[in-house]
Amino acid sequence: MKKVLIIDDEIKLREAIVELFSFIGYQIVEAQDGLDGLDKVQLHTPDLIICDVMMPKLDGYGFLKKHLASEQATIPVVLLTAKTEEVDEVIGKDLGAKDYIKKPFSFQELKRIVEKHI
Repeated sequence: MKKVLIIDDEIKLREAIVELFSFIGYQIVEAQDGLDGLDKVQLHTPDLIICDVMMPKLDGYGFLKKHLASEQATIPVVLLTAKTEEVDEVIGKDLGAKDYIKKPFSFQELKRIVEKHI
């Protein structure tokens, strides 16, 4: 069973993603911010990380920088964000994100991107 870590401070969105991906056979680990996410990567070694950009404590860009400097740097990260400017996507990809999903998104779009990188 493939394991996905979802890092997002929006509880309802996180719960919806957990429910949908659990239903189709993924194991989901949740984190509420970037710092929590770094801990969960160490504890659970997911196959893929979906990370929101705008979060308290440590944002998605900060998480990505620390993650890519860690021993688990090979685990792909997909950024999830409400920021829709092209420059934001460029920043994320320059930092090493494998993909970039803009909110709001469809579950099919998210599933396709997860399957592409897992």
